[in-house]
Amino acid sequence: MSPPGSMPWRFVSALSFTQLISYGTLFYAFALLIEPMERELGWSKTALTAAYSLALVSSAFFAFPVGRLIDRGYGRAVMTGGSILAALFLALWAWTDHYLPFVLIWLGIGAAMSAVFYEPGVAVLASRLGLLTRRGITIMTLVGGFASTVFIPLTHVLIEAYGWRGALLVLAALNLAICAVLHASSIPAAPTRPKQSDESHIAARPASDPRRVLKKPAFWLFVVTSVLQGIISTGIPVHLIPILLERGFTIDAAVAAYTVIGPAQVAARFMTGFGERAMSLRGIGVATMALSVLAFALLPFVPGGSWLILGFAGLYGAANGMLTIVRALLPPELFGREDYGAIQGMIAMPVRIAMAGAPFAFGALWASRGNYDAVVLLCLGMAVCAFGAFMLNLALAKEP
Repeated sequence: MSPPGSMPWRFVSALSFTQLISYGTLFYAFALLIEPMERELGWSKTALTAAYSLALVSSAFFAFPVGRLIDRGYGRAVMTGGSILAALFLALWAWTDHYLPFVLIWLGIGAAMSAVFYEPGVAVLASRLGLLTRRGITIMTLVGGFASTVFIPLTHVLIEAYGWRGALLVLAALNLAICAVLHASSIPAAPTRPKQSDESHIAARPASDPRRVLKKPAFWLFVVTSVLQGIISTGIPVHLIPILLERGFTIDAAVAAYTVIGPAQVAARFMTGFGERAMSLRGIGVATMALSVLAFALLPFVPGGSWLILGFAGLYGAANGMLTIVRALLPPELFGREDYGAIQGMIAMPVRIAMAGAPFAFGALWASRGNYDAVVLLCLGMAVCAFGAFMLNLALAKEP
């Protein structure tokens, strides 16, 4: 544990950098790999995104045991092992020519996701930083927000230079040579028994009954909001490049628009994390939902080749970036600070299930209609519903 007021910058920087690589290689790169795999192997977008969706189901399945291991002090083993698994399965993906092994590989990638993405990263940060956890989360998500900015163009360059198989081998090497090494060298290894007086281990204190929130309509409205936004935030990154190509943008223009999302996420997270005196968390939540509505209201009217697509990318990125912090920090304000972990778990389960089905559902909707117009309109409808549910949530949360 770091001394009060002292930020362990090497530790935070290492975890932040590994988040950037993990999300870039395991989450964002897939969007650029769909087209070349479809051309070479003849697999449909629906089949490809179905395997991706199974990875998210796998990730949800492993989330609880991974969290328990981290709570017991095994964060170093979990995150190092997750990076090794990521490298292994990315390398296996590069050599696959058959669909069943491809599906099994993505189940393994899901297990790796559960060990290296934000959830385990936040848990490891909290166990080390104590009262500095909020600042550490902000820094980590700021750096992680550049994942699309770095890895969408990088993956594009790698595919152009080495083909999609060669690109995957390079991405595997990054997980093994950088992420695994940083996790092994920066995260404390030995399990420690927390002191009862240590505020950083507040979750270890006796808890009241978290099921009390199940009786509150505001809780279920927050779940609805989180599910709808989760579907958008998972489905759109996988399909955005194909959406833009279909609307008449070149691959270079589509990649350029995609790279705007990262800086927009980072700018929004910076304002959210360090500007709490200027705007409350509730106000930030309202702004998040409003930006999402504006983004998808704009997209249908952007003609192919128009620079306005950068406006959509900026609005979508800002909403997505703010959402990460709002999800983590707003529930205690709405429902009380007791049983934080249990309440977050109750919220996370339906969200992850919905997120797992989003890429496949968007792909299936595209296949049934022959274009992405219905997907764009669906996202607009979900954004509007999420905004309405969130506003009603705030109104009900004020009630005792």
